Amino acid sequence: MKLDEDRDRVLKSADQGTADQYQRFLCNKGGCFLTQGIPRAINVTLLPTPVSESAYNHLVNAQEPLNKLIELSSRDVAFVTRTIEPCTKVDYLAKRLLDIYKLCVLDENQITLGMYRHDYMFHSPNPTGDDALHNGAFKMVEANLMSAALLGTGTHVMELHNQVLARELPERKQPYKKTLVPMVRGIASAWGLYDRPGSVFLFLVAPDDFNWFDQQKMIDTMWDDYGIISMKMTYEEFMEEGELSSDNRYYVRGKEIAIFYFRSMWNEDHYKTEKHWETRLKIERSKAVKVPNIRHQCINLKYFQQAFLNKGVMEKYLTEGESKLVKSVFAELYQLAPGAEGDKAAQLAFDDPRGWVLKPSREGGGNNIWEEEMLEKLTQLHDSDEREAFVLMQRLNAPHVPNRVVRSGPNERAKLSETFDTTAELGLFCVYVADSQEKVLVNEVAGPLIRTKPAANNEGGIAIGIGVMDSVVFAD
Repeated sequence: MKLDEDRDRVLKSADQGTADQYQRFLCNKGGCFLTQGIPRAINVTLLPTPVSESAYNHLVNAQEPLNKLIELSSRDVAFVTRTIEPCTKVDYLAKRLLDIYKLCVLDENQITLGMYRHDYMFHSPNPTGDDALHNGAFKMVEANLMSAALLGTGTHVMELHNQVLARELPERKQPYKKTLVPMVRGIASAWGLYDRPGSVFLFLVAPDDFNWFDQQKMIDTMWDDYGIISMKMTYEEFMEEGELSSDNRYYVRGKEIAIFYFRSMWNEDHYKTEKHWETRLKIERSKAVKVPNIRHQCINLKYFQQAFLNKGVMEKYLTEGESKLVKSVFAELYQLAPGAEGDKAAQLAFDDPRGWVLKPSREGGGNNIWEEEMLEKLTQLHDSDEREAFVLMQRLNAPHVPNRVVRSGPNERAKLSETFDTTAELGLFCVYVADSQEKVLVNEVAGPLIRTKPAANNEGGIAIGIGVMDSVVFAD
């Protein structure tokens, strides 16, 4: 892709002093990860990634009906059961979640708080062409309804890039400045509905969680703006210390819990014992708000991303116009259950291995299966029930955008890379609140996050060390 002269000038003129400034800005703001307990500035692009403003606005407009679809479909016991049940023979996580769902879905007087991040790529038929930013459309990679990280950290990257643009490229504009503010406003709305003064927002974190600073930004904002007290503990600590009262309210360390925020427990291997599952059921049955609740945790399984595209599904929950809008941001997806329909979908991958990707219903980076490895896996799974645990998704080709990266290690001076081609994944944070009578009080887009990787890499997760943090600038 050919760069405009101003952007090219900034990329060429950056030096070690620039990298030092980025590192110090991020450290000052708390834009850091923990590596073996030692803070380090997050890795970040030199410049924000350009996107089409019209395509971005179209994508934003699709989020509210998408959130509505998630909520309404999650209450449809027949749909959820029909989608998950065939997979339970080969997906133990799905089986156990469905068991809890069936026990709890009809529980009354439950407040709903959804904190989502829906991830997309701009799919271009010519990703290296000069028109790549405007020739194509955003398509969904996945919906993250559980433990949608980088809200606070992403805010710091946007602040950094906003200052860079003001200084170097003042004619360029970014969407939103404070992504965290609408999200915390939604949390405060749900906390107010719970209406128990002094009750707390509890982070349930992994023992080795590197996102301490990301969470601390949320903690500070909740306290500064709304006086909400937060606590953090691991799931295992909570299992030992949490106490359920006779009126079904949870207490820990002398504090009543208003909101459980799961920053762990999304994968099967997190539930190491039967007590882990028993605790998840007790949390779900308590009066506290759960993020996610079991309905949303079930819909978070990747099977639903495909199931929503089945004939008549979206139309059951949305208007015709809403359905059309949401479908416009979905990529092609096919189920792979053994049988004629699954065989037909699998053949698409054999006919065009570079046009498709095999996706298991798992969270975190590094799980997708590509090209020759995908064909080997499909051959191995032929006539196997295990094929039910995968979906086949259209491979998305994002524009190749030249950029540079500032990388930091623990106790190390920042390093500035040479210019190389990158591709980006755009996430949109959303917040959804409904009261115990299912009245919707909040359904809005909080703001964007971009994670960028080398164009030569298939996977680009921040957690697995390939992707870096980024933000949006409009190309129009």
